[in-house]
Amino acid sequence: MVKRKKFATIKDVADASGFSINTVSRALSGRGYVKKETKEKILRVAAELGYTRDCTASALRTRKTHLIGVVVVDNTNPFYAEVIKGIELEARNYGYTILLVNTDRNYENEEKAINTLLQRRVDGLIITAVQTRIDDILRLVHQGIPNVVIGARFENIPTNYVCSDDERGGYIAMKYLLDTGHKNVLFLNAQKYKYAARVREQGMRKALNEYELTLENKVEFGVIYSNEGFENAYETFQMFLQKTKKDFKYDAIICYNDIFAYAVIKLLKEHGLKIPEELSVVGFDDISFSSIIEPPLTTVATDKIRLGREAFKSLIKNIETGSISQIILPVELIIRNSTKNRSNGNP
Repeated sequence: MVKRKKFATIKDVADASGFSINTVSRALSGRGYVKKETKEKILRVAAELGYTRDCTASALRTRKTHLIGVVVVDNTNPFYAEVIKGIELEARNYGYTILLVNTDRNYENEEKAINTLLQRRVDGLIITAVQTRIDDILRLVHQGIPNVVIGARFENIPTNYVCSDDERGGYIAMKYLLDTGHKNVLFLNAQKYKYAARVREQGMRKALNEYELTLENKVEFGVIYSNEGFENAYETFQMFLQKTKKDFKYDAIICYNDIFAYAVIKLLKEHGLKIPEELSVVGFDDISFSSIIEPPLTTVATDKIRLGREAFKSLIKNIETGSISQIILPVELIIRNSTKNRSNGNP
């Protein structure tokens, strides 16, 4: 048995196996010819010594660490969990490892996360930005540090981004409700500083304008804004119900995301309101639980795995060529039992 050291080097493997450093290097890297028997012995000795590749030395030679920093606003949200999975799947294909930091939707945490990852000499960054401020994104762009933003576009800043077609999502959600006879629609939205919140509302208003011009029929549309997270959405909607009391007139609620929709469904049930008999509920994202809650949620689906994959491929392209990629992915409406056709009394 070969005596094991804490950190074995190529020289240690060479001394223990009896071969030259050059031969050992070729065998361990897979580059250059080494006899089969020689390679097998070297690999066996390396395993016994606990040899692992010295990434720091390799990075000094190649100026690449093959590490990617991923900054995510909330890794407990199933939406981001699937996005991260997509990043990881693609990273493996390219021989990269990701370093993940959660910011809890706090801009100062986001700045710290970016600085920490850059200190680790990551080759690039994938960021789901908090968006209350964008100074850190501007700095990355101005310094030429490879990065890709997921889920947001910033005006007049040449950033790489991968987004779902949020405006289209808002449009098809509202159009579906209007086509199925809903006359009073409430949008429980995230705060206006978020790109997706603004353009989803924009898409809804576009559908409303088209509907009213065609049919000369006025639809009541209300918007309330909440901080993100289940508890915040629940509290915001609860306060709205208390404020409106008997004047609550809506027959449909569109929610900024599925987490908001879960909060709305819980609160409506607590108030004795039936879904979809009395109110239809629509979400966004189609996260994993949305098909199994009661009732199953009608929602605008985004391909979360693909968001992650495309973000990683865009980052690699930016690292290798410096080119800018701006990608908008399609969305679709998944109709389930949380909505009802109210046209002419049809079920």
